[in-house]
Amino acid sequence: MPEPVDDHVRRARIVAEADELHERLIAIRRDIHAHPEVGNAEHRTTARVVEVLESVGLVAKILPIGTGAWCDVVPYGFDEQREGLVGLRADLDALPIPDGSAVDFASRVPGVAHACGHDVHTTIVLGVGMVLARLREEGLLTRGVRLIFQPAEETSPGGAVDAIDGGVLTDLSEVYALHCDPRTDAGQIALKVGPVTSAVSQVSVTLTGTGGHTSRPHLTQDVVAALGTLVTQTQLVFARRVDPRSGVSMMWGKVTAGSAPNAIPSSGQALGTLRALDLAGWEQAKALLPELVTQLVAPYGVEARVSINEGTPPAVNAQSGIDRLAAAGDAMLGPAGVTATEQSLGGEDFSWMLQQVPGAMARLGVRTPGAASWPDIHHPSFRVDESCIAVGVKVLADVASSSGASPSTTTG
Repeated sequence: MPEPVDDHVRRARIVAEADELHERLIAIRRDIHAHPEVGNAEHRTTARVVEVLESVGLVAKILPIGTGAWCDVVPYGFDEQREGLVGLRADLDALPIPDGSAVDFASRVPGVAHACGHDVHTTIVLGVGMVLARLREEGLLTRGVRLIFQPAEETSPGGAVDAIDGGVLTDLSEVYALHCDPRTDAGQIALKVGPVTSAVSQVSVTLTGTGGHTSRPHLTQDVVAALGTLVTQTQLVFARRVDPRSGVSMMWGKVTAGSAPNAIPSSGQALGTLRALDLAGWEQAKALLPELVTQLVAPYGVEARVSINEGTPPAVNAQSGIDRLAAAGDAMLGPAGVTATEQSLGGEDFSWMLQQVPGAMARLGVRTPGAASWPDIHHPSFRVDESCIAVGVKVLADVASSSGASPSTTTG
């Protein structure tokens, strides 16, 4: 095992290296941002990751599915099987939405954009790898670290499942991630013990009927009217059938039916997301939904087919993981650099990793301090204050390279 090193010396080197890399990392982030790729198609992004890692003498391995990669940075003489590695996870994929930003590095791929900050996550973990490579050469790295670049986070149940199947959790003792948060100022991380995201499943409901002329609705099975009842009443019924403390939410994002104003179509479809704050409410809602849909549309005489995918469970932060992030945030950013956050209804497939290895996800502030408003994630105009990149590098590099001793801090 490598000899312990002075934390003050190690942290000073992290800060110096992160600051020196700042402009290079911004250029890497902008390159990734300009060339976004959707889930399981991140071939250019994966190649870029490998190129950057190799430029500092690290060796990356492509995941078996063909996109995504992982890379170990270990001190000389380190036995990962005996001592365990610290995992740092980034996600590579972009969203199938247009880029509404007016910048010279805006997406060059029509209808695809990094509107969730995955380009930032990837750049930060690359930056950490570059810093750790330097620490290793200077004898300041005492922990083994695995950098994980995961594809397809925006899919469901998510590319984390493929990454896990590819072996990225083998020999890990803890695992961490950051996620861009437009509600938090750049220069800060926001933490919460326990569930920080929610359970999410994608739902598809297809209705079929006879259809017919709009002048004789009594001779049809009106799928349009049935869809209207479905999308307006589902949430209300859930509130009476599932414990409201579970925070069940059924939101419909796409409803399609028909092609002419004077014809009642014979089929229609509603696509949405079913969310819940806890696993019990999620499982109950998934089991109840087919029955609920059938009952809601029964008066119209239509037939309903309901499909619910596996989805993702809540991401649950371990106390030990939050303690480590809080200590790193305090040391690298100062007392004002760590704040509290709340559980969101958003989904995150990092949850699959946290089910197998303890750790935590922190929210990374990306809003310019003092800004009156900031566009949300998954919006075409989403943007980040790029000073957040150095913040993320410093915090994760400290978590990854510290001795692992956790204070008794509780943030929630």
